Amino acid sequence: MPEITLSNETVQYINMASAVSNAHIIDCVVDEERIVFVVEKGQIGIAIGAKAKNLERLRMLLKKNVKFVEYDSDKKTFIINLCKPYKVKSVTIDDNNESSVARIHVESSDKSKLIGKNGKNISMIRTVAQRHHCIRDVQIT
Repeated sequence: MPEITLSNETVQYINMASAVSNAHIIDCVVDEERIVFVVEKGQIGIAIGAKAKNLERLRMLLKKNVKFVEYDSDKKTFIINLCKPYKVKSVTIDDNNESSVARIHVESSDKSKLIGKNGKNISMIRTVAQRHHCIRDVQIT
């Protein structure tokens, strides 16, 4: 796993989200519109909370969209977790030397949603995948 550097801002977000959700959060990626929190494996239900109570509370406090993603040491499973709620048919990983390229196969109806407006969703998926695994690129096919 690559070394992850957290800024003061992301540490504050992680502390706030941990206090609200009681989940163990290992990473946080922020852009203009949203915050993606990566939680330890098995902690996704705790993070979201009953009836998504924690998720909604964080959205109100942070005034941004909030997404929780469950970490997995398996690259394919982690990529699938990053793509939720969209259904992924399969993920292939092309390994070469030190880095990999992940190819996500989805239904054609979900392709544009997964990419997002101006590529914002796929960009976030790439960023988080690169922070946690030696993945050079993520492509949607």
